[in-house]
Amino acid sequence: MTRHRPHTVAPAAGLALPYIALKSYWAAGGRAGVADGFDLADEFRRNGAPAALIWLERHGVDFTAVLALTGVALALTLARRPPQRPFPRRLLLATAWAGTLLVPYGLLTALLGALDRSPAADPLSGWVVPAGTAAFVGIGTALALAAWPHRPARVPA
Repeated sequence: MTRHRPHTVAPAAGLALPYIALKSYWAAGGRAGVADGFDLADEFRRNGAPAALIWLERHGVDFTAVLALTGVALALTLARRPPQRPFPRRLLLATAWAGTLLVPYGLLTALLGALDRSPAADPLSGWVVPAGTAAFVGIGTALALAAWPHRPARVPA
């Protein structure tokens, strides 16, 4: 049986909490960090988001916050109690391994945020990119740490 370390997963997952709080605050109508006249639901609409996601945003639920919270929950679940049955185990681990792609995505977000220093073009304040970057890297790292002990054993050649 592999050894699971929730104490290593929790801090990485915790990096997502400011992002989840911020996006939930905005979905609930908060305006701190947002330029006057900017509306996230309208931005979703302009970018072609499905009507259901726009509706959720207008009604106080940010889907990215829900996804981030789901990633955190998956990482903590895998770290504490690994699934025993083969089908759910494979499904959860495949999802966790796919979620590790958030690490390079977060690093790319940080790089692009650092290169783009045009505050007039950005309706969100400068602390939003670091919060998003920390969330992406944190969730991806937490998922990797949680899934790592479950990788298939290598058979010597």
